[in-house]
Amino acid sequence: MVPFTDKQLKVLMKLGLSEIQAILYLTSLKHGILSVLELSKLTKINRQKIYEESEKLVEMGLYDITRKQRRKYISAVPMKLLKLGEEKINKTQETLKELSGIIPQLESMPASKKNKVVVKYYEGIGKIKEVYKEELEMAKNTEVLSLAGSIDDIFKFFPESYWEEWNKKFVKQGSKTRMLVHKSDAARETTGHDNDYKRETRYIDNFSLKVNIDIFGENVLLVSFYDEIAILINSQILSQSYRIMFETLWGMAKSFK
Repeated sequence: MVPFTDKQLKVLMKLGLSEIQAILYLTSLKHGILSVLELSKLTKINRQKIYEESEKLVEMGLYDITRKQRRKYISAVPMKLLKLGEEKINKTQETLKELSGIIPQLESMPASKKNKVVVKYYEGIGKIKEVYKEELEMAKNTEVLSLAGSIDDIFKFFPESYWEEWNKKFVKQGSKTRMLVHKSDAARETTGHDNDYKRETRYIDNFSLKVNIDIFGENVLLVSFYDEIAILINSQILSQSYRIMFETLWGMAKSFK
């Protein structure tokens, strides 16, 4: 009969214990004081592995030793698990505090000339959502130039509700945008929110792009929803070239009336 449930095992593993460590702790909790041999018979785990993992449990404070010679182990009281969790939280908070202190230094580190152009690839709709989250972070307090193309096509993959939430975060962080779209009823409707989202939208006839392009800072983000792929490029030359292209098209575009 299994002395513990699968849920109990998974919770201990979330705490940071390996699967073997969790099995050993719960087995000892059920059966009391056990030797390596007894643990091996109960769990069917190799004795050498049991010894190694048991000693790690001792270091964690989750196992106590009852004999120095021919060691036997006993599980610490379950409340020790909470203490272990609290210690991990405290250490994580301390690490995050230290990390926040060095982030400005890390961001100011000059990039190697060999790594001037950085290209990141994202595959799958879930990954595309991740890169749009990354864009939010990278485009704080700046202007995004967006060659959006067909709004109808975009809404097929990410509904209007997704973009409403995204744009609220976008505005809250002090960003703004200019957007070029294909002329359509859906595009016209989106302009009704331009003031709310610090956005200016213009249209071009026959501009139903299948790839959406955002330019912000020295970054260019290309997204193909149909191919389920995104490419984020950090390049001064490329971003400047796309800006020139955008501004040229912007001068030719018209405002919805």
